[in-house]
Amino acid sequence: MELIMCRFTVATCFFTLILAGCATPEKPESPIYGGTGGMTEWNILPNVYLFHYENGFTGVDALGYDAKLQSIWSRLGAAQSCDIHFDTQIMISKLINQYGETAITHELNGIGFHRVQSRRIPKFCDKQRVGEINKAVKRYKRGDFN
Repeated sequence: MELIMCRFTVATCFFTLILAGCATPEKPESPIYGGTGGMTEWNILPNVYLFHYENGFTGVDALGYDAKLQSIWSRLGAAQSCDIHFDTQIMISKLINQYGETAITHELNGIGFHRVQSRRIPKFCDKQRVGEINKAVKRYKRGDFN
């Protein structure tokens, strides 16, 4: 009898684990850049930057910073490239409150770096992208960095 109960318990546990594995939603992985070079290169190619701008700055390509913060910096740098105005000092204060870091880090390593990269991409400031950047900047002005 004990052997039957033990087998039943083991089978139940095994079945539960299988179901739990099937039911656990996984976050889809961001595409991985498969080309040569990347965000760690001295001279970042425009197509490499655009790939990360559109798919996320993750792993080594986040350059040691929070991936979400890199995304925010990229939109703010893009806003400057596309002549979308925001008060840089107020925005940096909001970023410091949310993510820490120093003002100079947010201004130079973050927003300024991304401004330089996005300016190098031909036709970067097309109508669709400018609309997306405007929406992001409006959220950031409210302190909504999600």
